[in-house]
Amino acid sequence: MRTNLPVTQNEVQLSDKTLIVSKTNLKGQITYINRDFLDISGFSESELIGEPHNVVRHPDMPPEAFVDLWNTLKAGRPWIGMVKNRCKSGDFYWVEAHAGRSLKTAK
Repeated sequence: MRTNLPVTQNEVQLSDKTLIVSKTNLKGQITYINRDFLDISGFSESELIGEPHNVVRHPDMPPEAFVDLWNTLKAGRPWIGMVKNRCKSGDFYWVEAHAGRSLKTAK
């Protein structure tokens, strides 16, 4: 499992208007991120596009959550769960993650 550092104990609170959106390919590499994602994470677009999505994984997240996510997606079902992400600064934020396969790529 990838260990992303640094890590702080500072939580970034998301506003009700924040909508974080990202897309990955089937290898988990980021292909799209929106402005809210960049603003919250502190990463630049060039630091994220093409990178594995786990670049923002917080070390507190159990690996089993992501095993479940991928098994669920591979079974053709959407996945929803709480995910603790790490900002570039080491701060963290919680998201209610919704993941599903695109109709274009689902076979």
